Amino acid sequence: MYGTTLNYDSHFFISGQDGTPSARELSGINSIDIGYQNSSNIAKPLGSTKGVITVAGATNQTVSFSRSLIYNDPVIDFTGDSKVMKGSFNYNNNTSYGFESGYLQSYSVNCAVGSVPKVNSSFVVYDEMKSGINATGSTPTSIDIPSQGSITATCDYSTTNRVLGFDYSLSVKKIPYYTIGSETPVEVKHVNPIEYSASVQIDVDDIFLASGFSFFEEGRSDKTLSFSVKGRDGTNLQTLSIPKASLVSEQINASADGSVRLTLNYIGHS
Repeated sequence: MYGTTLNYDSHFFISGQDGTPSARELSGINSIDIGYQNSSNIAKPLGSTKGVITVAGATNQTVSFSRSLIYNDPVIDFTGDSKVMKGSFNYNNNTSYGFESGYLQSYSVNCAVGSVPKVNSSFVVYDEMKSGINATGSTPTSIDIPSQGSITATCDYSTTNRVLGFDYSLSVKKIPYYTIGSETPVEVKHVNPIEYSASVQIDVDDIFLASGFSFFEEGRSDKTLSFSVKGRDGTNLQTLSIPKASLVSEQINASADGSVRLTLNYIGHS
C-alpha cells in the first residue's frame, strides 16, 4: 500500500510523432522533470468581498531531462522546424503519463577530461499531457561509453594546445497560435534563426589572447568549430557544430597552484 517507485521501476520513451525516429527508451538518464503550470488571476468584482479565480493564459507544460551521452543521441534529431516528439514516462509496469506534441526548446552538451559527456534537453508540450499516452517502443538502445580519447574538438588553437573540455548549447524558438475555444494551438510556428553557443577550455602552450578590439576591427565570423564524440569502438555517437561561428570573448586564468588556461566563447546561428 505504501510502496515506493524506485529508479529501476521507471522508464522514459520517445519517438517522432510520425514514427520517425522510431520509438525507443532513453538510457543513461540521471534525472527527468515533467510538469505543468497554469496562469491564473484572482479577480475582485466590485461590490463583492469574495474573489474569483480566472484563467490568465495557456497552460505551460515542460519536459526536461539530464543524461549521459552513451549512445547515438536521437534527441538532437528534433532540432528541425517540423520535428515533433511524442514521449511518455512509464512506471509500475502498467502506468504511463505522456504527450504527443513536444517541441525542442534547448539542448546542451558538456564534455570534460575524466568524465562521461552529459546532455541536457528541454521540450515544451502543446497538447494535453495526461495518463494513458504511451510511447513504448521495441527499438533497443545499445550503450557505447566514450572515453576522453574519443572526444575531439576543432576550434582556434586546438591543434597545438590541450583542450580540457567544452560546453555546447543551442536554443530553438517556437510560437504557438491559439483561436477562441481552443485549448491547444492550431499551429506552432518555428522562428529562425536557431542560436548556438559554445565555451571551450584550453590548457595554454603557445597562445595568448587576441586584441580586445579585434572583433570590431576584423570581425570574427565564419569560424570552423566542431565537436565529435565517439564510442570506444570508434562508432560516431554525436557530431556537433556551430554554423557561422564567431569568437566573441576570451578569458585567461593563471593561478599559483595550476596551469595557465584560456576559455574561448563562441556564438553562431543558422
